[in-house]
Amino acid sequence: MKLETVLNNSSFYQTQLERYQLQLQAANKRLIFLGTARLTVFVSSALGLYFTFGNPILFGAIGLVGIVAFLVLVSKTTDARLLKLTNQKLVEINTNELMVLKGDWSTFPDGSSYKNGQHPFLSDMDLFGQQSIFQLINRTVSKKGEKLLVNNLLNGVSDVETVNEAIDEFSTKMEWCQQFLASGMVQYADSEEKTITKLKEIEAANIKVAKWGQWLLPIFFTSAVALYALDILTGQYFGLFVVLELSFIGLNFKKTSALCDRVADYEKTIALYANRIEQYQQLQISSPKMLELREKNFGSESELIMSLRALEKIQKRMSYRMNLLVGTILNMCVAWDFRVICQWEEWRQKYQAQLPEVEEHLTEMEVWISGAIYHYNFPETTFAHFNETDEVDISGLGHPFIPSEKRVLNDVKYAKNEQFYIITGPNMAGKSTFLRSIGWALISANAGFPIMAKSCSMPRMKLYTSMRNTDDLKEESSYFYAELVRLRFIVDAIESGEKIFVILDEILKGTNSKDKELGSAGLMRKLANLHARGIIATHDLSLCNLANENKAFSNYYFDSTIDKDELHFDYLLRQGTCKNMNASFLLQKMRLVD
Repeated sequence: MKLETVLNNSSFYQTQLERYQLQLQAANKRLIFLGTARLTVFVSSALGLYFTFGNPILFGAIGLVGIVAFLVLVSKTTDARLLKLTNQKLVEINTNELMVLKGDWSTFPDGSSYKNGQHPFLSDMDLFGQQSIFQLINRTVSKKGEKLLVNNLLNGVSDVETVNEAIDEFSTKMEWCQQFLASGMVQYADSEEKTITKLKEIEAANIKVAKWGQWLLPIFFTSAVALYALDILTGQYFGLFVVLELSFIGLNFKKTSALCDRVADYEKTIALYANRIEQYQQLQISSPKMLELREKNFGSESELIMSLRALEKIQKRMSYRMNLLVGTILNMCVAWDFRVICQWEEWRQKYQAQLPEVEEHLTEMEVWISGAIYHYNFPETTFAHFNETDEVDISGLGHPFIPSEKRVLNDVKYAKNEQFYIITGPNMAGKSTFLRSIGWALISANAGFPIMAKSCSMPRMKLYTSMRNTDDLKEESSYFYAELVRLRFIVDAIESGEKIFVILDEILKGTNSKDKELGSAGLMRKLANLHARGIIATHDLSLCNLANENKAFSNYYFDSTIDKDELHFDYLLRQGTCKNMNASFLLQKMRLVD
C-alpha cells in the first residue's frame, strides 16, 4: 500500500471518528433531557388525577393527555437510545480500522473455533487464530454472517462474479458500509438468538378469545361510561363493571404477557432490520448486477418495509402495556391486550414466509461488506479472472501480512503444460511466505474476495496443502505416518477428478534422507501423471532433477547474500536452482558451532 493511500484512508477514518464522537455526546445530552421530561409528565399527571378525582371530565382529559405525552416521550427515548448505541458502534468501527492500518487487527474475532486439521488447507494458511487472515478481513456482526464468511473462505462460492461486483461497489461507499455494520452491531448486542426468522415461531395461543374480546369489551365499557355520565349507572355498579372487565382480561394475562414479552423483545431487532433495508434501498448503486439483485430481494417500492414498520408499531403497543398504570388504563378502555394479540397474529400469518429470505440476503451483505473494507484498506488488491485456458498468470503477488513498505512482489506464471514449481532456497529467504501468498490468492479467488496482486488470471481450482503436519499422541501415530495420511488425502482428491492446486512444504521430513529423496521424487511424478498443479518448497536439491526429465516441472529459487558478516534477503523469485544455503552461517552466527 502506498504511503499516500494509507494517509488518505487514515484521514477518512479519523474524520469519521471525530464526527461520531461529537454525535455521541449530543445523544447522551438528549437522553438526559428526555428522562427528565418523562419524569415531569408522570408526576404532573399523577397530581392532576389526584386533585380532579371528583370531576370525571377533567379527570379523563388529564389522564388521556398524560398517557399520550408519556407514550410519545417513551418512543423518543427509545429512538435516542438507539442513536446513542449506533454512534458508540461507529466510534468503535473507526477506532478499530485505524488500528488495522497500523498493522494491528487483534480486536476482531479470530475464528479459532473453526480450526479443523482435516480440512484441505485450513491448518496451513494462517486462516484462523490471532493475527490471522480471518481476523484481518472479518467485519460480520452476526453469527450467521460469520459462519457464511467461514463457509465462503473454506469452500468458495458458486457465483464469484456477483460477489466481485458487490465488494467492488461497496468499497467505494465506506460511510454507508459503516452505518450498515453499526446497525447490525446494535442489533446483535443483546442476543445473537434474536434473529428475524425466529419471529414466525411465536404463535398466539388465545387468539379466538382475543378476536371477540377486542371488540365486545370496548363496546361494553363505552356503554358503561355513557350510562354513568348520564347518572343512569351508579358509581358502585360502574366500578363493579370495571373490575369484571379487568378480571376477564386477567384470566388471559399470563398467556398474553408471555406472547407480548417475546414479540416486544424483538422491537430493536425489527427496527434495525427495517433501517438496514431502507439504507440499502436508498444507496446509489452503479453495478447492473447489484441493481438487479436488490430489486429481486427487496423491490423498489417494497411492501416489506411497510410490513416491518407496521410490526414496529405493534411491538411498541405491546411495550406500552408493560407499564402498570398505562397498561391498566388501556386494557380498561380498549381491551389493549386482546387488540395487540390480534394485530400480531394477522401480521405473522401474512408476512412470516418472507422472513428467512430477508435474513439470508442481509447476512450475505455482511460478507460482501467485509470484502469491501478489506479492498478499501488494501486498494492494491485486485479480483481474479477465471479462464478456460488452464494457464495461471499472477502479476505482482504479495501477502497482506507484510507491511506495504516491506512487501516484495513476485510473478507466478504457469503455461498450459506446466504443472509444478520446485522452489529451493536458504532458510528465511521467503519460501513459506510465497507459498502462503499463492494459497491465499486461490482462497480469495474462490470466495470472490480481492487478491493481493496487480492482476490474476487462473482456472477455477481447489486448494490442497501439506505444510504443518504433526504427530498425534492420542492416535499413537508418528509424524511421518501423519504426513503420509495427509498426502493420501490429497491424492484421493486428485484421483476423484477434482481440479486441484497442491502446495507442499518440505514433505517426508519424518524419514531418512535417501528415503526422503526417492519418496519425494516418486510422489511428484505421480502428481504430475495425475495432471495436478502445484508448488513444492524443498531443501532437497535432488528434486530439481525432475525438471530435466519432465517439462511439467520448473525450478525456481530464493537467494540470500552475506555482506560484512550480515545475512541479507531480497525475497525475489528467480528461475533456476539455489546454490547458496545459510544453515552453517547461522549456526556460527549464533555460536552454536565452533
